[in-house]
Amino acid sequence: MATDNAEASLAGLAEQRLVSDPATIRHADWLADAWARLDRMIGAGRLPHGLLLHGRLGAPMTALLETLARRLICESPQEGWPCGTCRACRQAEQGSFPDIHRLADDAEHRDIPVDTIRSLIDGAFLTRFGRMRLVLIERVERLNRASGNALLKLLEEPPDSMQFLCTVEQVDRLLPTIRSRLQRLRLREPRPEEQAGWWRQTIGCDPEQAELLAFIDDPTLVDGSEPTFDWQAVTEAWVRLAEGRGTPLAPLAPWLTTPRPVLARWLLRLWPVVARRHAGLPVAGLPRALAPSVDRLAAAYGIEQWLAVHTRLIRFAREAGHPLHPELSVEHLALDLVDPRLPRRIETP
Repeated sequence: MATDNAEASLAGLAEQRLVSDPATIRHADWLADAWARLDRMIGAGRLPHGLLLHGRLGAPMTALLETLARRLICESPQEGWPCGTCRACRQAEQGSFPDIHRLADDAEHRDIPVDTIRSLIDGAFLTRFGRMRLVLIERVERLNRASGNALLKLLEEPPDSMQFLCTVEQVDRLLPTIRSRLQRLRLREPRPEEQAGWWRQTIGCDPEQAELLAFIDDPTLVDGSEPTFDWQAVTEAWVRLAEGRGTPLAPLAPWLTTPRPVLARWLLRLWPVVARRHAGLPVAGLPRALAPSVDRLAAAYGIEQWLAVHTRLIRFAREAGHPLHPELSVEHLALDLVDPRLPRRIETP
């Protein structure tokens, strides 16, 4: 039990680490204007206590969030960037800065529970260690009604020097009461080649890997420079199902070993690309390594079938977080995707 507690403690500590590398911002051209605006707001003392960064939630956005947080707690910033050497910067790098509260996203995009917000409120008015207390909420649309209402009280009357930094991708899913109390900074949408270039410059990967990482475009599905799931096997399983090769359940091993929320998001990421390919429309940023599978999927279904597939994938994504019968859920999806023209199976509630 002691070992389990120690591991949980270390995992929580790791979530509080704030990495800062100004080069990761400088290499992201689409973030340059936003960073310049933030720097001016900080310099003029006009940074709102609740800031909402709205844009593509990829690794560059995470870099922006962490560098901004480091800039705010840094004791001696250098030309608008965190110095990296002061006590606050060193502690943030190690994950031991006590005034950072980070509600990190995960691969399943699980809701932020109300108990987490209550714990945040309980400690909100304790004596600060530094000159600012930071609350980082990644993908703030994960707040449900209970946790959102609990956070609303703190947003309306925050303690002195408490700074909220939130990220959001789907702002329409954010509770209106929360949205009205955060000042939104909209970030420019990056082009696929910009994202691929960012990966090449920041981690030094080859162009093919950079294209794939830019296409995946989800920090919770990428660990360092590698996807956290076997995208090739998962995609090939769908190709085999669509082409009707073998029995419907034969290729399912990669799907059954992939967390359902991850599987759902990857299949939904592929769907519009394949649909555009089927319609003869251009697909920007399609990785060369993925193109053969996309072409085979585009040839396997007709346009009416693709609409039925989309409906089924959305339903699977909604059910993916349910803990009951995971294998049955995946097998049911596979049988539906073998022939999506069967409304009896597609429309089953």
